Amino acid sequence: MVLAFVGVVLCSLVSMITYQQVKQHLSEQIINDVSQLGEKLDAQLSRYSQVPQVLANDPRLQFILTQTHTATSTQGTKTNQLLESWANTLGADVLYLINTQGETLAASNWQSETSFVGQNYSYRPYFIQAMAGATGQYFALGVSSDKRGYYFSAPVYQQDRIIGVLALKVDLSLIEDIWDYDQVDYAIVDQHGIIFYSSEASWLYRALIQLPDNLKQQIIASRQYGNAPLSSISKHSLLNDFKQRDIAHITHPTSEITTSMLVSTHEMAEAGWAIYGFSPINTAYQYVIQAVMIFTVFYLLLCLAIVSWMQTSFAQRQLALLNDKLEQLVIERTRNLMETNQALRDTIHQYELTQAELKQAHSELIQAAKLAMLGELSASINHEINQPLAAMRTYAENSRKLLAKERYEAVAGNIDEIISLNQMIADIIARFKVFARKTTDNNNRTVVADSIRSATSLLRNKLIKHGVILRVAELPPHLVVNIDAVQFEQVLINLLHNAIQALDDAHPPQIGVDFVTTAETVAIHIWDNGPGLDDELKNKIFNPFYTSKPDGLGLGLTISRRIIDAFAGTITVENHSGGGCEFIISLPRSNEEGQ
Repeated sequence: MVLAFVGVVLCSLVSMITYQQVKQHLSEQIINDVSQLGEKLDAQLSRYSQVPQVLANDPRLQFILTQTHTATSTQGTKTNQLLESWANTLGADVLYLINTQGETLAASNWQSETSFVGQNYSYRPYFIQAMAGATGQYFALGVSSDKRGYYFSAPVYQQDRIIGVLALKVDLSLIEDIWDYDQVDYAIVDQHGIIFYSSEASWLYRALIQLPDNLKQQIIASRQYGNAPLSSISKHSLLNDFKQRDIAHITHPTSEITTSMLVSTHEMAEAGWAIYGFSPINTAYQYVIQAVMIFTVFYLLLCLAIVSWMQTSFAQRQLALLNDKLEQLVIERTRNLMETNQALRDTIHQYELTQAELKQAHSELIQAAKLAMLGELSASINHEINQPLAAMRTYAENSRKLLAKERYEAVAGNIDEIISLNQMIADIIARFKVFARKTTDNNNRTVVADSIRSATSLLRNKLIKHGVILRVAELPPHLVVNIDAVQFEQVLINLLHNAIQALDDAHPPQIGVDFVTTAETVAIHIWDNGPGLDDELKNKIFNPFYTSKPDGLGLGLTISRRIIDAFAGTITVENHSGGGCEFIISLPRSNEEGQ
């Protein structure tokens, strides 16, 4: 009875611990998945957010808005063709031009059966926002196409007067292309909790909560979601109450079956949406059952061992009683022998337990080291490719402006830079393994001048934006050091970027690059006239995950030091003689001159 009671208590404890651990793991998985979806969706929408405002400045749009033209007139046809060309270039669903009465005068889909030409959108919020002089954003079902889309709009001005609205529709079917998580269902909802996109088709145009009747009628009248009934999939009546729960009871509309599901939320503040991730809690119960079954088998085996041991002990005691009737001397000697034997068994058993504990501790230490390194490498990849990605985005945004001005050669140049940066990211990922070990490759040769030019060109716009004066000493054209070019440029970019961020309060902000060469080494000095570093920061600045920035990872300088160390170089930080701080990179000089 005692063993049974202890078994029940231990089973309950195992089930509770397993349930909590599995629940925490599933919650973290959902949070990670919906956060990645939100980041990808934000990135996709941000590509189009400024497009209407830029294109609205094109003077060719003013002719059809200020003159009496129809969609079938020569001027109307030219405008339709212009919008069609823009839409094809941007990869947008539809671009269309609306007059001040809300009537669509031209559209990129003018030849389609679902053409927007002639449709009146004066009731749409994005039209009202643009007519008020602001840029508009709005999600709705298309009146003509019945397709889900996100709308961006901007006013078209003639001098200081608004004469129309240019609108862009983005087809949100792109969400299906960027979602690749089979174990988690997602639902994208608006500010009222209405699901307008989901991996579960039966949830579409239903609400997470029970909406008030007056709000339902208002949304239905706006035709934002067509004629959808907007029924709810839960019993909650307040959206904030639903957000605060980690487990929700969801009723499937088709089967009317209620399922308990783990819930996580990712807010998309700019779009005014929220992404909810759902995973059935039944998954946790399956793991609990498996854990209880394994423990039960183990406990039964343990109980059998205890019972067997008790029976053996009982038999030994009986044998001792029988032996008591024998000669006293034999009994005494037998007792001594049994005690000695028991002590030996206890010693052997204790030794075996000690060996098992040592082996387990060794395995856990190895596993902890592996997990720590995995976490550091994962964060490092994200940090290292972030700067080239930022540069690619800068070139892409600049290309969009140049494209509107029809400066195609400049656009082509930017595209070449983007391709180059893309290759740089590929090279960074391919070489990332060398960050964790000392390299033995002696064939890496880099021209210092080329790396300096590449690093400063990537940061040119940021330097200009912050008004930084860059003072680069004369670059020796044939000065070569033994280091991989891509990794060397990453170190330079990281140091220059840190210097720019340190110059917010400097007047005027300055960054300098100097060189000191010997027959065997080359020292590159990168300095700024910022606030500098105290002794405590100098001692900690190269430590992993140490940062003084509120949003920093604390890995940039750590990775930079690993790169320089891998190529038998050194990187140090000192106070600059003119104020600020100065990083010194010392690398072995190649015995072959650059060509």
